[in-house]
Amino acid sequence: MTTRTTRRAAVAPRPSTLQKIRPFIFAAVVVGVLTVGAYLAFGDFLNRPVAATTAGTTTIDVQSSMAGFTPSEIKVKAGTTVTLDWWTQDAAVHLQGGVHTMISPELGLNEALPAESRRAVAWQVPNKPGTYDVWCESCCGGKEAPQMHGKIVIEA
Repeated sequence: MTTRTTRRAAVAPRPSTLQKIRPFIFAAVVVGVLTVGAYLAFGDFLNRPVAATTAGTTTIDVQSSMAGFTPSEIKVKAGTTVTLDWWTQDAAVHLQGGVHTMISPELGLNEALPAESRRAVAWQVPNKPGTYDVWCESCCGGKEAPQMHGKIVIEA
């Protein structure tokens, strides 16, 4: 025969409201942390302008970072005028001399961009169709470093 006290001991205590919602709170915190991390990691790529053509001049958005040029390949037409909307969010402490550079002697490019800045670079595309290498000489290992190279493809 069981007594009243024995039956009560066999029944598990009911979880509190906090214990019931604790997994949902944890899931919300994890989702929040992942969302903030994704924004910080990939925020530069959100809302990026695409190439625009106005009054015969094409404007191309180009980012320099320690990971390289974005986009890594630019296609332009020979003999046109192009404006490179060039920008970086890298801090001066990460850059040798506080600048990124864009070098391509074959294309007449030898430009410098200070840390955490943006500038427009007007460039007359030569009449030399082909694929040309562009690199950062100042802080990213120079021409021999594979990560800081880009390509400019000049189409006829």
